[in-house]
Amino acid sequence: VEDFFIDCCEVTIGEYVRFLNAGGHDAFYCIDMENPDFCGIVKTADGKYSPVPGKEMYPVTLVTAEGAGAFAAWAGKRLPTEYEWEIAARGAEGRPYPWGGEAPDSGRANFYYMVGHPSPVGGYENGKTPEGVYDLCGNVWEMCSDDWNQYSWSGASGEPPARGRIIRGGSWATPSQNLSAAY
Repeated sequence: VEDFFIDCCEVTIGEYVRFLNAGGHDAFYCIDMENPDFCGIVKTADGKYSPVPGKEMYPVTLVTAEGAGAFAAWAGKRLPTEYEWEIAARGAEGRPYPWGGEAPDSGRANFYYMVGHPSPVGGYENGKTPEGVYDLCGNVWEMCSDDWNQYSWSGASGEPPARGRIIRGGSWATPSQNLSAAY
């Protein structure tokens, strides 16, 4: 894998609202985003978008693969490949979790309904990687640029077990056994 940069935090609702308000991005909004329990972006009477008060620093959710790609391009970035995401989460030493070898706990990640909804980005200081990347496990799923495919070395044949974009890292609802940097 070539050298790459990765953002230190998930995309916030505030950042996504700026993208939507930049114009030409209405297709990347859905009415379900209004629900503050899952996202918190409302479309105002003048056709602009606004975060639900207090939700600006929460991670954006309910974004399609096309919307994620459009946001990344608008921001002058791109989605990470699956390999890049895993390298960011595991580090050169192959950590089992982004923060190291200790099992997930409430001081490292938002998972398994401990909070009951997404948390503001970067809120788990003990869960960041040694390189300074937050929330790679738990909080919200993170989208990669790759579609699901069988690994060429797996020996598996037929259709992959899932379709669409690869998502990594788990969410606020993911059980601890599915919260590793390799999941």
